[in-house]
Amino acid sequence: MKKILSIIMSIGFVVVGIIFVISGISTIANKDKYDTQVTATVVDVQQEWETAADPDEPDRLVNTAYIDYEVDGKKYEHVLAPEQDDNLAIGDTVEILVQSSNPEKISGLNPTKGGVIFIIVGAIAAVVGCFSSIRAFIKKR
Repeated sequence: MKKILSIIMSIGFVVVGIIFVISGISTIANKDKYDTQVTATVVDVQQEWETAADPDEPDRLVNTAYIDYEVDGKKYEHVLAPEQDDNLAIGDTVEILVQSSNPEKISGLNPTKGGVIFIIVGAIAAVVGCFSSIRAFIKKR
């Protein structure tokens, strides 16, 4: 039973890794669609305590910022900011990128950065999952 659980978890890592890699590639491939720079205003900052995964680490307060912006006279209100910064406060302005064909789609000023991060994390998860799967199959065969 333990071996089966190990194999299932390893395959799960591979699948999640592949999904992350595909998402990252998609983000990079679509970066040119974010063609309009807009100034947005922070309208809400919600604070929530995040429990640390490691008992030796302290819990921390996490800020989540929401913005309002306008494109071609249409207002988009209380939208989750594409990039979070604990220093953002209500009334601050941030620059974002918007798809002119679909202004509800927003990004930070560097959409490639997020795509690269997704690809790296996905590749690591997939490789770890592959090695774990191989190890689980070979172990006690």
